[in-house]
Amino acid sequence: MTELNAPARALLGSNAVAHLWTQNPDGSPQVSVVWVLIEGDVILLGASTASRKVRNLRLNPKVVMSIEDEERNERGYQRHLVVRGTASVSDGPDHALLDRLGGIYREGERHPLQEMGDEVRTISIAVDRISGLGPWT
Repeated sequence: MTELNAPARALLGSNAVAHLWTQNPDGSPQVSVVWVLIEGDVILLGASTASRKVRNLRLNPKVVMSIEDEERNERGYQRHLVVRGTASVSDGPDHALLDRLGGIYREGERHPLQEMGDEVRTISIAVDRISGLGPWT
Protein backbone atom coordinates (compact mmCIF):
# COMPACT_ATOMS: atom_id res chain seq x y z
CA MET A 1 0.00 0.00 0.00
CA THR A 2 1.23 3.48 -0.91
CA GLU A 3 1.33 6.26 1.65
CA LEU A 4 -0.39 9.46 0.60
CA ASN A 5 1.30 12.83 1.08
CA ALA A 6 -0.40 15.88 2.60
CA PRO A 7 -1.55 17.44 -0.71
CA ALA A 8 -3.15 14.15 -1.83
CA ARG A 9 -4.86 13.79 1.54
CA ALA A 10 -6.14 17.36 1.34
CA LEU A 11 -7.64 16.81 -2.11
CA LEU A 12 -9.23 13.49 -1.08
CA GLY A 13 -10.61 15.19 2.04
CA SER A 14 -12.16 18.06 0.10
CA ASN A 15 -15.60 18.16 -1.49
CA ALA A 16 -14.26 17.44 -4.98
CA VAL A 17 -16.06 14.50 -6.58
CA ALA A 18 -14.05 11.55 -7.82
CA HIS A 19 -14.47 9.34 -10.86
CA LEU A 20 -14.18 5.63 -10.05
CA TRP A 21 -13.42 3.09 -12.79
CA THR A 22 -14.32 -0.57 -12.33
CA GLN A 23 -14.35 -3.35 -14.90
CA ASN A 24 -17.59 -4.84 -16.22
CA PRO A 25 -17.79 -8.64 -16.67
CA ASP A 26 -17.25 -8.21 -20.43
CA GLY A 27 -14.02 -6.26 -19.79
CA SER A 28 -15.44 -2.85 -20.66
CA PRO A 29 -14.95 0.08 -18.28
CA GLN A 30 -17.65 1.37 -15.95
CA VAL A 31 -17.23 4.85 -14.47
CA SER A 32 -19.12 6.28 -11.48
CA VAL A 33 -18.99 9.74 -9.94
CA VAL A 34 -18.47 9.16 -6.21
CA TRP A 35 -18.09 11.03 -2.95
CA VAL A 36 -14.96 10.04 -1.06
CA LEU A 37 -13.12 10.63 2.16
CA ILE A 38 -9.75 9.53 3.44
CA GLU A 39 -9.05 7.58 6.60
CA GLY A 40 -5.38 6.87 7.17
CA ASP A 41 -4.16 5.84 3.72
CA VAL A 42 -7.49 4.23 2.76
CA ILE A 43 -10.09 5.92 0.55
CA LEU A 44 -13.72 5.28 1.58
CA LEU A 45 -17.04 5.69 -0.20
CA GLY A 46 -20.59 4.39 0.07
CA ALA A 47 -22.54 2.46 -2.57
CA SER A 48 -25.78 0.59 -3.05
CA THR A 49 -25.50 -3.21 -3.01
CA ALA A 50 -27.36 -3.19 -6.34
CA SER A 51 -24.93 -0.79 -8.03
CA ARG A 52 -22.83 -1.89 -10.97
CA LYS A 53 -19.66 -0.80 -9.16
CA VAL A 54 -20.33 -3.11 -6.20
CA ARG A 55 -21.16 -6.02 -8.49
CA ASN A 56 -18.02 -5.36 -10.54
CA LEU A 57 -15.80 -5.11 -7.46
CA ARG A 58 -16.99 -8.48 -6.23
CA LEU A 59 -15.58 -9.94 -9.48
CA ASN A 60 -12.45 -7.79 -9.80
CA PRO A 61 -11.26 -5.52 -6.96
CA LYS A 62 -8.86 -3.43 -9.09
CA VAL A 63 -9.90 0.21 -9.52
CA VAL A 64 -8.69 3.48 -10.98
CA MET A 65 -9.92 6.75 -9.51
CA SER A 66 -9.33 10.31 -10.64
CA ILE A 67 -10.11 13.50 -8.81
CA GLU A 68 -9.56 17.05 -10.06
CA ASP A 69 -8.08 19.86 -8.06
CA GLU A 70 -9.39 23.40 -8.48
CA GLU A 71 -5.96 24.72 -9.38
CA ARG A 72 -4.18 24.80 -12.70
CA ASN A 73 -0.43 24.56 -13.10
CA GLU A 74 1.78 27.21 -14.72
CA ARG A 75 1.02 25.77 -18.20
CA GLY A 76 -2.74 25.97 -17.62
CA TYR A 77 -3.36 22.25 -17.08
CA GLN A 78 -5.89 21.20 -14.46
CA ARG A 79 -4.16 19.49 -11.55
CA HIS A 80 -5.52 16.00 -10.88
CA LEU A 81 -4.76 12.96 -8.79
CA VAL A 82 -5.00 9.45 -10.24
CA VAL A 83 -5.19 6.51 -7.83
CA ARG A 84 -4.74 2.88 -8.76
CA GLY A 85 -5.83 0.58 -6.00
CA THR A 86 -7.48 -2.53 -4.71
CA ALA A 87 -11.00 -2.23 -3.32
CA SER A 88 -12.92 -4.26 -0.80
CA VAL A 89 -16.66 -4.17 -0.15
CA SER A 90 -17.95 -4.31 3.44
CA ASP A 91 -20.37 -6.97 4.65
CA GLY A 92 -22.82 -4.43 6.06
CA PRO A 93 -23.80 -0.77 6.09
CA ASP A 94 -21.86 2.01 7.79
CA HIS A 95 -24.35 4.81 8.33
CA ALA A 96 -21.80 6.88 10.23
CA LEU A 97 -19.65 6.97 7.09
CA LEU A 98 -22.65 8.17 5.08
CA ASP A 99 -23.24 10.90 7.67
CA ARG A 100 -19.63 12.01 7.31
CA LEU A 101 -19.92 12.08 3.50
CA GLY A 102 -23.17 14.05 3.76
CA GLY A 103 -21.36 16.55 5.97
CA ILE A 104 -18.68 17.06 3.32
CA TYR A 105 -20.73 17.03 0.13
CA ARG A 106 -24.16 18.21 1.26
CA GLU A 107 -23.19 20.66 3.99
CA GLY A 108 -24.50 18.39 6.73
CA GLU A 109 -27.62 17.14 4.98
CA ARG A 110 -28.41 13.46 4.98
CA HIS A 111 -26.67 11.31 2.34
CA PRO A 112 -29.21 10.03 -0.22
CA LEU A 113 -27.99 6.45 0.32
CA GLN A 114 -29.27 6.59 3.93
CA GLU A 115 -32.72 5.92 2.48
CA MET A 116 -31.54 2.47 1.38
CA GLY A 117 -31.12 1.19 4.94
CA ASP A 118 -29.14 -2.04 5.05
CA GLU A 119 -28.65 -2.15 1.26
CA VAL A 120 -25.59 0.10 1.45
CA ARG A 121 -21.97 -0.98 1.59
CA THR A 122 -18.67 0.75 2.23
CA ILE A 123 -16.02 0.47 -0.43
CA SER A 124 -12.48 0.74 0.95
CA ILE A 125 -9.66 1.38 -1.49
CA ALA A 126 -6.08 0.50 -0.58
CA VAL A 127 -3.84 2.69 -2.72
CA ASP A 128 -1.35 0.76 -4.84
CA ARG A 129 0.02 3.70 -6.83
CA ILE A 130 -0.63 7.39 -7.41
CA SER A 131 0.04 9.58 -10.42
CA GLY A 132 -1.48 12.58 -12.11
CA LEU A 133 -0.48 16.21 -12.28
CA GLY A 134 0.15 18.02 -9.03
CA PRO A 135 2.16 18.01 -5.80
CA TRP A 136 1.25 14.36 -5.05
CA THR A 137 3.52 12.84 -7.71
